[in-house]
Amino acid sequence: MSMFNWLFRRDAESSRDDVKEALGRIVALAPQVRLASRYESRLAPVAGKTLDHAHELVAALLPPRDAAPDAWADDPYLRAKFATPDDVARVIGESHEVRGWFDGHIAADHAFAVLGATLVERSVLVAAVEGGAMRSDVARTAVSFDDKRMRFCSGTDEALRRELVQRIVEQFVLEAMSRVAQKEARRDALQEYRALLSARMQMLGRRGAGMSSLIASTDLAGDATRLQRDFEENEAALAALGSPADSIEMQLQTIVELLAEPAALVSVTHRELCLNQMNLLMEERCDEPHADIDIQLAHLPTQPPQTRAVEIVRIARRDVPPAGAAFEEAARLVL
Repeated sequence: MSMFNWLFRRDAESSRDDVKEALGRIVALAPQVRLASRYESRLAPVAGKTLDHAHELVAALLPPRDAAPDAWADDPYLRAKFATPDDVARVIGESHEVRGWFDGHIAADHAFAVLGATLVERSVLVAAVEGGAMRSDVARTAVSFDDKRMRFCSGTDEALRRELVQRIVEQFVLEAMSRVAQKEARRDALQEYRALLSARMQMLGRRGAGMSSLIASTDLAGDATRLQRDFEENEAALAALGSPADSIEMQLQTIVELLAEPAALVSVTHRELCLNQMNLLMEERCDEPHADIDIQLAHLPTQPPQTRAVEIVRIARRDVPPAGAAFEEAARLVL
């Protein structure tokens, strides 16, 4: 069975298993939704829709690539993302997930993980031939990959892809909970503002008591009108957020709304880069040595939203640096 058969040959039972697992992960992150009316029947259809979308995205990821220091010289993808072979070993050694997975699977020789990085493009001036003459100030675009991390380890490519699908569902729930928290923070701010408006209205009433209205220099009626308008607008904004008693329903409804439109929040795009040996972007093909690499950019619904270059890599146990190597390197840099 090929590594993609699990996607295209899913029968109804396995699909239900996927949804069941997704529901379990949803309530683990947002346990209060269990108290909402018919939460399972309301979540299952939209969870299935997000799972289908996530399956398509994950299945489109390229086959695994060996992330090995000794493969750096011959692999243009590794050379584009890592400055040196030691850089490959450093990123592997800094991954707690990779180390933890190998520690928990003593007999395993390899692990599969997701390598994520931030694509950075910056303008630089380089020496190059332009118009038949050598110039030292030719504008080019330099490409680099920063903040490289290896995450989500599994023993096989297929198991890793299944885990990624469920992780996408989890990310939607996290985004929903973030939006709920923002609504609650706005409710608190509106309630504080309502208390302030009430205090101002009381002060304004006192200013008009007795004979003070005969000597007041301000327009009390105008101030009262403005305060009343602000108070009504504040009450309308609070009403739109619902009552605190509806918070559980609001959580569930927010999750349902996000899961119902998965393509609006998470996507993967492809971009082909033609890079020379200095990681300079070549806009026109020439005789200069270069490599064409296809990168996949995942647009993620984090706070704030992020775009990361992602690929699946295979890591050999022998390439994981000793546990003390990362600490020794950090100490050397500090000293």
